[in-house]
Amino acid sequence: MNHLIAAEWLKLTKRPLTRILLAIFVALLLLQIAAQFIFASMLAGVGTGSSLALQVAEYQRRSVLPGIFGTALGHLNGLGGIFAVILTAGAMGSEYSWGTLRTQLARRPDRARFLIAKALTILLLLLLAGLVSLVVAGLLGILLGSLIPTSGSVVDGLAALPLGLLRALFVLLPYVLLTLCFTIAGRSLLAGVAGGLVYLVLEGGFGAVAAFAQLGGIWRQIYNLTIGQNINTLVLLNAHAFGLQPEQIAPTAFESLPSPLQAVAVVLLYSASFFVTALYLLRKRDIGGAG
Repeated sequence: MNHLIAAEWLKLTKRPLTRILLAIFVALLLLQIAAQFIFASMLAGVGTGSSLALQVAEYQRRSVLPGIFGTALGHLNGLGGIFAVILTAGAMGSEYSWGTLRTQLARRPDRARFLIAKALTILLLLLLAGLVSLVVAGLLGILLGSLIPTSGSVVDGLAALPLGLLRALFVLLPYVLLTLCFTIAGRSLLAGVAGGLVYLVLEGGFGAVAAFAQLGGIWRQIYNLTIGQNINTLVLLNAHAFGLQPEQIAPTAFESLPSPLQAVAVVLLYSASFFVTALYLLRKRDIGGAG
């Protein structure tokens, strides 16, 4: 397994696509933090207790330590989901377009080990992206902290980083595995990107289901079994861990979300089902060459 992961790591880190995605990801994080800081600075001193004042205070917390760590992890679970889809589709889709999958499986025919190594390597790259974003955010938080009063304990924020980063990667896991399913099913990078992005759009547009959930009872229970709702629980936990209060910006009924335990169980269940499906699709057909 170590040899497979090392081979996957070499392939992915040498690809220009990986470096381009990381550069764009970090640039967008910097843009987000700058926009938050400018917004908070322009509206500093608005009426105390008003809804706008609460939003300004939240943007201030997001721009300095330790809240800026929550901003970075939120970015990883927000736009990072799109980058994870593109990275995963590129990692698996190129195996078909370049004809390397056939050679790879001829040397090591265990397709389950190959797929596990592929998924683990992608997660390692996402971990690296998360670490880079946290370092960049931390340095920027120190700089902006001299301009905006720092709130919250920096020490507590640093202590929350390992679990926070683990949560953020766990949130991305089902999207990585689902994109592998689409890519293997379509045998192309395009199929993986299209499938993954279409799902992200559909997940964000479950408005009708959410409307039924307002009725409570069985409708709420059904809605709370969707991937998005359970991921919302984990993302909100990450925000709270760094002293953020996203409810001040976009009202979120935390009490209506699934429990953390259910969220972990449901995300694991979906991830396992996506992995089994991807493995089934990979095993059920012969692998051709390039083109």
